[in-house]
Amino acid sequence: MIHVDARLLALITAVTFGLAPVTIKLAYQRGGTTGTGLMLQLLAAVAVNFGLIPFIDPRWSLLTPPAIVAFVLGGLSGNAIGRRWSFVSVELLGASKSSAIRGISPMITAILAVLVYGEVVSPARWAAIVAIVAGAVLVTWVPGGGRKEWLGMGVLYALGAALGYGLRPVFVKYGLNLAETPLAASCIGAVTALIYVAWREDRAGIRMTRFDASFWLFLFSAVMGAIGMASLVFALATDDISFVYPLSSSAPLFAVIFTAIFLRGVERLTPRLLTGAAMIVAGVALL
Repeated sequence: MIHVDARLLALITAVTFGLAPVTIKLAYQRGGTTGTGLMLQLLAAVAVNFGLIPFIDPRWSLLTPPAIVAFVLGGLSGNAIGRRWSFVSVELLGASKSSAIRGISPMITAILAVLVYGEVVSPARWAAIVAIVAGAVLVTWVPGGGRKEWLGMGVLYALGAALGYGLRPVFVKYGLNLAETPLAASCIGAVTALIYVAWREDRAGIRMTRFDASFWLFLFSAVMGAIGMASLVFALATDDISFVYPLSSSAPLFAVIFTAIFLRGVERLTPRLLTGAAMIVAGVALL
């Protein structure tokens, strides 16, 4: 198996995850629908992961039943349920508040890494995690709005999405400890998520998909997301999750950069947003 520095892989995840939501927003501006976007994301994940098989040995023979279960649970918790609940929370709560709540997922992952795996998280790493989470909240949260907007099912879905995203690396890492097969893990997670979303989504709406500009923007975003997910799994195979996942969660920093480039005039870069980006940079530097 070819070993690549976990920092590079985690940063690839952050860059692709920062670019993906910007292209999704561009797709929505051109009439795209959630069902189409979700299905394209998961189809691309399957295509990208299985497309790597001729170049990287997935080492299927190393898989054991417990490892397969762990990879399936990882695909369900993050790729499928977490992502779907994320969409629901955005619909009920609004994008900015939903993203701010979901920003706690690296902290969940770090705490679980300590409790489940006994990983030693140094004070500097905890400071980095807090900086990245706080920076992500500042980048995505818009002040204002009534108290009622922060209560109800929207918050519960957002917290559920954060938990799903936070649990995924823990399940995947457990499976990788049993069978060091990151490509197989990524393939299993992608297929699991695709089956789940295909079962839950409105098939009639998906069949009405048009091959217009929104479709190609969704497709580009889907490919970026698939590359990011695959990079995250390979990073988890080579380093601690308390290091890899917070570093990969610096995506809001890159989202700010891509927003300034591609959404100029649509979204405004505020001092709060730039402060959040600076905190993410500081957290990444500490890691």
